[in-house]
Amino acid sequence: MRRLLVVAYYTPPLGLSGVMRVTKLCKFLPEHGWRPLILTTKPAAYYHYDPKLLDDLVEAGIFRTESTDPARLLNRLRPARARQRPTVARHLGKGPRLLNYLLFPDAKVGWTPFAVREGRRIIEREKPAAIFATAPPFTSLVIGNRLKAWSRLPLVLDFRDPWPTGFQPPPPWQRSALVRLRRELLRHADLALAVNEGTARRAGPDVEVLDNGFDPTEFQLEPRRLDGFAVVHVGNLWENEQELSRVVRALEAEPDARLYLAGRVPAETARRLGRFPFVKLMGTLDHGDVCRLMLGADALLYIGKPGQPVGIKLYEYLGARRPVVVFGPDTAEAGGLVESTGCGRWAREEAGLGQALAEVRAEPARFSGSGRERFDRREQAKRLAVRLEELVRRTGR
Repeated sequence: MRRLLVVAYYTPPLGLSGVMRVTKLCKFLPEHGWRPLILTTKPAAYYHYDPKLLDDLVEAGIFRTESTDPARLLNRLRPARARQRPTVARHLGKGPRLLNYLLFPDAKVGWTPFAVREGRRIIEREKPAAIFATAPPFTSLVIGNRLKAWSRLPLVLDFRDPWPTGFQPPPPWQRSALVRLRRELLRHADLALAVNEGTARRAGPDVEVLDNGFDPTEFQLEPRRLDGFAVVHVGNLWENEQELSRVVRALEAEPDARLYLAGRVPAETARRLGRFPFVKLMGTLDHGDVCRLMLGADALLYIGKPGQPVGIKLYEYLGARRPVVVFGPDTAEAGGLVESTGCGRWAREEAGLGQALAEVRAEPARFSGSGRERFDRREQAKRLAVRLEELVRRTGR
């Protein structure tokens, strides 16, 4: 079995959407002849921990290093028994984003010397055939590039977002330098991937799409029992105040409707939503509980975020096999995805939201589309394994 060095800052026991792509690729790559060797950090202060996700990595090697990035330093200051709890990290607020504006290429730059040193040891000892580096943080891509320069191994860059700050462009004083860095990294890479078409366009030319997806084994669970016509939204809602208000107005017209929100919302938004008895704030849940919640829904609501073509939760909605309603800004790619696969409806404007919800309520069986199967994580791991084999043969490794 070939070995793949995977450079990834965000890995379990950290939770939430930022760890899912690399976790699931590493889970299924061994089925296709590649054993991941994950180069990552020791646990850092973070919004949510989900240690159960480590079960997906039993066939991978995991190598954890120190780091002097702020999140790791903050965690080291905490009592030992609290270092894998989100208690402190929950209060980070906008700190991580602000630090991305002050440090270059992002707030994780302090991980670089530790990761490069350990990466060289792994290459010497484990003899991987290729390197896979995933961002954000962009620091991971820089580390992957340095390890390629030292080892001459083929390098795959993976863009989950086009910028260190996600889909929001960085401030003007950083933007030109980041564009130059991204261009330089792409020039040295043997293959560049992105999670969707929108991210690929923003990341640069010749970036291929390897979609996000769902792990079908996660949905072999008993659905959570929910009340009424249960509309479920999974994911944080920081920039969707207007869209959320429109959803609430649409559901007020349905006497037995219930809106379940799993994830974090701003405190002021939570106070306003508290006036509506049919809105249920679930908070942050472990991934298994999220899957049970999705399975129990009558409709899964996807609200687009400004600048984000398709969020990872939409693919997991497909795995839950419940009707999906897409609504909000910048949702053309997400809406096109659910309609082309026959899995749901796209409400472009508020006027169409009530109609879309009524349709999935009246005829849920219409939205059981078979087009979702191409987003199975096993299939995506297979596609990556094929591309890795091509790179290895081409470079003669």
